Amino acid sequence: MSNAEGPRPNPARDYDEALRRFAALSGRDGPEISSPGRSRLYAHGRRTSQAVVLIHGFTNCPQQWNLFASQQAEAGDSIVVPRLPGHGHFNRATHALAKIKAPALLATVSEAVDIARGLGDRVALAGISIGGTMAPRVALSRDDIDHTVAIVPFFAVHGFNVKGTRILSRALETLPNVFMRWDPRGDGSQIPSYGYPKFATRMLAESLRIGLEVEAASHERAPAGRTTFLLNAHEPACNNDVPLAIRECFERNRAHSTDLVILEGLPANHDIIDPTNPNARVEVVYPDLHAILSST
Repeated sequence: MSNAEGPRPNPARDYDEALRRFAALSGRDGPEISSPGRSRLYAHGRRTSQAVVLIHGFTNCPQQWNLFASQQAEAGDSIVVPRLPGHGHFNRATHALAKIKAPALLATVSEAVDIARGLGDRVALAGISIGGTMAPRVALSRDDIDHTVAIVPFFAVHGFNVKGTRILSRALETLPNVFMRWDPRGDGSQIPSYGYPKFATRMLAESLRIGLEVEAASHERAPAGRTTFLLNAHEPACNNDVPLAIRECFERNRAHSTDLVILEGLPANHDIIDPTNPNARVEVVYPDLHAILSST
């Protein structure tokens, strides 16, 4: 998939079609998928002014967004939270992530946007971590997303620049695919009960490749709608310099199209939106994120 390509948009034509298409999406959640892991729809029985697509992070699942999505739906938005391929299994030691490729991930995000087009007059797309990487990637390939929000996006591992990320991605694609623990020296307390304790190195490479595609495309164009980067000043997992550079490129290509919010008062913690994370400060993050989405 080149920088100019992406899943072909196929937006739902109306509310009823959006419901049917969400039913097809959620129908892929078989008996192996846990209740927290299933795709979610927060609908109002009618088309709303705005529909929001929320993308969960690597090895997490739609439950990560449940509290925030419920609050945003109470404010009047329709919400779609798709399950990414390979995620959300009852068996948290599953190897379902072993063969997941970037096109399948991006196709699921784009499909959720297609559904949202039938649910709301405007569409916002927000994601965290790899979801925050995929959101601008999908927005670069279609012109019907009004606002894209990249939350602590995973463009590069902390300590790696773009060049180093290319080398790391190629190495992970070449080396044997192994499953590694997120916190080999920790107690696992930051891993939610519905998330996987291990990640596949090949899927990590796929995620990095998506980020590299965004970085490369940013030198030539910006998404058609607005873009907001929401970063943790004390981000421990990702290199914040890369999204900052991408934002500058977007601004050069489309002036006044990109916003930046850096949260200064958070601890060194990557998952800043999951209320089950002991280091999350959702009372700090949620108000800013609600305000960002309300400004679409």
